[in-house]
Amino acid sequence: MAEIPSILVLEPAAEQSQRRTAGIMVKKGPQLDLESLKAHLREIRQHSRDNHISLLEELKRNLDQYAGVKLAIATDAKQAASYIKQTAEGTDLASINKSSVVINELRPELQASGFKTYIRYFTEFKNFEKFEKKVEDYWALPGMHERGLVESFDVRKTVTRLRSSEVRDFVAILGVNAVSAEDGSVFFLQHMTNISKDLEQAKKIILVVSLEKVVKDRGAALFQTRCMGIFGLESILLDLGPKEVEQYDFDSLPTLSGDQGRELHILILDNGRKGLLKDGYKDLFLCLDCRACARQCPIGLHLLANKGMVYSPKNYLLGFLQGWLPPAEACVHCGRCQVECPVEIDIPTLLWKGQFEYYARHGRGLRKRLLDNPELLAKLGSWTAPLANWAKDRVIFKLIMQVVAGIHRQARLPTFHRQTLRKWAKGGRRG
Repeated sequence: MAEIPSILVLEPAAEQSQRRTAGIMVKKGPQLDLESLKAHLREIRQHSRDNHISLLEELKRNLDQYAGVKLAIATDAKQAASYIKQTAEGTDLASINKSSVVINELRPELQASGFKTYIRYFTEFKNFEKFEKKVEDYWALPGMHERGLVESFDVRKTVTRLRSSEVRDFVAILGVNAVSAEDGSVFFLQHMTNISKDLEQAKKIILVVSLEKVVKDRGAALFQTRCMGIFGLESILLDLGPKEVEQYDFDSLPTLSGDQGRELHILILDNGRKGLLKDGYKDLFLCLDCRACARQCPIGLHLLANKGMVYSPKNYLLGFLQGWLPPAEACVHCGRCQVECPVEIDIPTLLWKGQFEYYARHGRGLRKRLLDNPELLAKLGSWTAPLANWAKDRVIFKLIMQVVAGIHRQARLPTFHRQTLRKWAKGGRRG
């Protein structure tokens, strides 16, 4: 019996993937049938959602057979952070990957418990002499799928043992992309070398498995991880670039002698997910976290991304349902997230549902009532014009509108007319 389950790391298949990642990451390859990929992916995700209890039990049984694995289950992020703190045994330096589970859900609790966390992915940009960010906004994305341009992903590294001559004193906390219930094999997708280095160098390795990442078997896990790369490729470009605040030179840490104290932990995290299945949000379990839904979202750069979070409309909704974000008021319900989703999750409807349930429980305040009724505001402006037009440009009025209605003082308010379009259409121009 092997010491640990296989840990497989996938990368873009073409050579010099790192340089292409920093560039545009477009490769013209054989035409793939995207609709067939989506159909098979949806089948895998539906099986995972509908059988999550039996899959989790099967995974636990199989992981128990590996002598080199320490298995733990956390009901929420705080409990998970407490377990990691205990496991670290005094080490407060942590390398984390770009997993939304780790960054959005675990990192705040890790930092609150004293960890210094760094996203090693961003450290890799120091290896480029000059980096030029080519995509600033979603409308500048290349639209590769529409042009038949896709990327393929192959297994580039397989870890089957803990022994290493490069061990350093830090903790690696890595959110997995998929795990096979059948044999416990774990899959990652990487575009740089950060995950491979963490697996080779970290004294303590914590693999974080959120419930929806458990799939039927090794083949399903490999396919799901490849699809994450294929459908999430374009969204990666939106936040591609160096971030100095996240950089830490783990390579410069002194190597430890031998493999003394090296451990592999697999931490299964619920964090409210079972509750979502009961509360009408079960389709969120279909999500594979590819972030395709972020590709055309017009509000992404103005929300979590600027706060160091991993943004996607699904994460926006999940954060609200888990209680670390306010109601998703910024969503404009354009529906692009559903169009882009490879498994067609109806995120706009789920966002409406979340907002409706929240205000049904807590009621609507004055600001919410005003903004929910723009027709009333327009009528007030029309009835009081031209006084309203004089007042809307006064500083004191702008400040009042910011406090009362939440309209920023620098926002340009519309010009009101006594004669409305409706009156004009009915012949009111004669009056």
